Amino acid sequence: MASTSSTGAIQPKLHILQYEYIADVMEKRKPHREAHLAFIGKQVEKGNVILGGAYGSPPTGALLIFRNLSSNEIEQLAKQDPYVLNGIVTKHSVEPYIAVVGDSLLSNDLIKI
Repeated sequence: MASTSSTGAIQPKLHILQYEYIADVMEKRKPHREAHLAFIGKQVEKGNVILGGAYGSPPTGALLIFRNLSSNEIEQLAKQDPYVLNGIVTKHSVEPYIAVVGDSLLSNDLIKI
């Protein structure tokens, strides 16, 4: 059964961090890419990021799916990301993600409604 708040709203188990990139990101990200991947890699090792990557061809942004953290905690992490600190990300947002279907590896992250 899904977890609900005192107001009856479904409490998400996951959140999406969405990034919008600057133009010419493929070239401009190069000096910061290793640090960005190491930064996100630490969250993967902690079990907080379950999937992430750029979208578009060429990339116009990225999505990262988080678990175990509140939207405020994810927002604070985003502000420390080398891509954000160095202007590769022009805008970011954190949204709850109510996942209801997925691979068996994600069964603990899915909401049963």
